[in-house]
Amino acid sequence: MYFFYLLKKYLKNFFIVFIGVSFLYTIVSMLFSISKLPSSSNLVVLYLFYLFIYSALLLYPLSIIFSFLITLNQMIKFNELVSFYALGFSPKKIFKPFFISAFLITLFMLFLQSTKLAYSNEYAQAIKDLRKLTTKNIFLKYQNKIVYIKQLNPVLKVANYISVFDMKDNTLNKVIFAKKAVFKKDVWVSKKATIIFINKKRWQKEVTNLVFLKNFKPKILSNLQKLRDISLYDAYLIVKYFKDIDLNTILSMVFFKIFTPLSILALMFYIFITAPIHIRLSNITVFMIKSISLSILVWGGELILYKFAKQGVIPFWSLSLIFIILLIIDIYAIRRVNEF
Repeated sequence: MYFFYLLKKYLKNFFIVFIGVSFLYTIVSMLFSISKLPSSSNLVVLYLFYLFIYSALLLYPLSIIFSFLITLNQMIKFNELVSFYALGFSPKKIFKPFFISAFLITLFMLFLQSTKLAYSNEYAQAIKDLRKLTTKNIFLKYQNKIVYIKQLNPVLKVANYISVFDMKDNTLNKVIFAKKAVFKKDVWVSKKATIIFINKKRWQKEVTNLVFLKNFKPKILSNLQKLRDISLYDAYLIVKYFKDIDLNTILSMVFFKIFTPLSILALMFYIFITAPIHIRLSNITVFMIKSISLSILVWGGELILYKFAKQGVIPFWSLSLIFIILLIIDIYAIRRVNEF
């Protein structure tokens, strides 16, 4: 019974903070770019939707910790926390609902960041700038192939003028040329293509409905040229299939998405352990100010490290340092509080 009581209390505060913070970011961003938005009301609504999704995915760790602080403040203020301790509840039992709910929220958000919603900011910027999401002159090494695409539209999943150089034992085996290809069900399909086999005779073959380049996703190709953001699933495909790609930038994005919420969860534990159980035992206002400042510092620290790692100034694994430090502090705090 107590579990659902605390869970309901926390989730109520979380949704209020989550929606409020996301809307605030969306409104402020819109005010700064309102003069650049298109006159079409449909595009403006679409722009606001993508911007809201982007802000939600970016700021949800702050929503997790802020809603926890609000709930904790309410429990201390109305003597609920001290009552739980008086009834024989251990700190572990009280903290359990908060941790489980925050962890499940994090998993859900990581799932969303494995989908196309991870590119919400890119879609929003495309609407604001009235530009087409097309990429030109892509030249990449994919498995044992070298691929050149003259023009790619990742939204329509259409590529124009594709050349695929198939290598075997560092020797050119064949060349595939297609004027147009469409990405369907994880493969590229061209209605008409030409295959040139490179051997002693060197002969040419015309092929209809050619299927080639499995898992060579158009969104990955477009993003590799810009590297603004990437979904977790696309990052996995890049690491698995693409060769000669600088992984520091890609892994920096992945580590930022994963270790920022993990650092917040570790900070939640530390704040709970060090929180006063009664309003008379310490100045609750000062405690809350310190906790809010520390939360912003942790989140901002991850963001700063991410900016440096993305530019290649520091290695991608540096983004895990804050989480490791907080984990060590949590272990030390547990040893001090033996009854946890």
